[in-house]
Formats: sequence, C-alpha cells, structure tokens
Amino acid sequence: MAIPVQDFIDHLTKDYRVIVIGGLAVIAHGRSRQTMDADIWLEPLSSPAEWADAIEKVCMQFKGVRIHRLPGWIEVSGTDVAGAAEDTGMIRILGLDCPLDIFRRPNEFDEDSFDAVAERASKAGDGTLLPSPLDLIQSKLDTGRSQDQEDISHLESIIRADYKKRLPTASFEEASELLERYSEWQILQSALENPSESVRELALQHLHEFAEAGDPFSKAILEGRETP
Repeated sequence: MAIPVQDFIDHLTKDYRVIVIGGLAVIAHGRSRQTMDADIWLEPLSSPAEWADAIEKVCMQFKGVRIHRLPGWIEVSGTDVAGAAEDTGMIRILGLDCPLDIFRRPNEFDEDSFDAVAERASKAGDGTLLPSPLDLIQSKLDTGRSQDQEDISHLESIIRADYKKRLPTASFEEASELLERYSEWQILQSALENPSESVRELALQHLHEFAEAGDPFSKAILEGRETP
C-alpha cells in the first residue's frame, strides 16, 4: 500500500512551517475540482542545504520514497537536492500515494516572502497553513494553464465578497491597506458607500486611474456620478 502523502506532510509540520499551495489550497478555499498531486511551500530555512537536509531526514522515515528534480525529474540525493532548491526552487517526492511537490521558492515569490505569506495565512487542523486568496492568486499568475485561470476566478470571487462586506464601513487606514493589495471597479463601488469622505476620495482616485487606463466600467461609474 502506498504511503499517504498526508503522513509525509505531517512529519514536516512537526518541526517546520508548511504552507499548502496549488490545487489542495484552492479546494480548501471552496472550489470543487480535482487535483492529481500535492503542492506545499516548506519554510526556506537559512540555506538551500539546510532546507534539503530537512526533507531528506523526513524521507528517511519512509521506505521507498525518492527525491526528484527538474529538468527531467531526475532522481537526486545529497548535495544535488540543495542544488535543485537553489536552481529551480523545488523538488518532487515520489513513492507516496500521489506526487508531492515541495517548494522553497514558488512561482512569483522569493524565499524572503515566506514569513509575510505565513502571517496572512490561516492554520488548518493538520498544522499546515492555508494562504490567503490573494497570496494564492499570486502563486498562479502567468502560468499559462487554463486550470490556474479558473482557480484565479474562484479566488477573486472570494476576495470580492470579502471586500464588498468590509469597505462600506472600513476606516481610511483599513481601506488603504485593502485597496493597495487588490482593487477593481466592483469593489470600488462598495467603497463609495462608505460615510468617510477620505475613503470615497480614495475609491475615486482608483477609479480615475482605471478609467485613464481604458476600463469602461470605471468610466461608466465616474460618468454616472457626474451626471446631474
């Protein structure tokens, strides 16, 4: 019987912080879809060598698991694992009940981003961390995969619902922080409902920027406000 991938992840979370990314994270955020592998971001530690050593120590607890690297998914061990961490930012574990991709440097992130992403994440029952929808979107940008585009649409709907709930009553400081990370015409309409003039002015500033960039929805909102 194949070793459950969750058992391997559980061993990592005993000593290290682990952020779940990829399809499993999107499913945890409520999207119904299939995934054929598991993707996690293991905290980068102080060096590629220390990171690789942590993974190899866990591998020693499971008979038959193997470490592979790109290009070509070549089986590696020892210093070659650290080399993979430095060159491609990830390795793949085979021999579990599904492939497990472990990242030190996920798509669109660098190693130094881990702490900030972990701070914004929520803790799952198994000890792993679930990234915020915005951070998960960033990990899926510019991949060219249709599945990722569908995931992004789902995650954006979650963000949109959250912002529409918070912006009508947010303080200027909270609204500024929210809109610095994510802004679009639909949520800006919610900010325009805020009784704070400074929040409304901030929303209008964003709408003008979008309108000048050619967004027709932002133009329509501004024109509607200017109509007597």
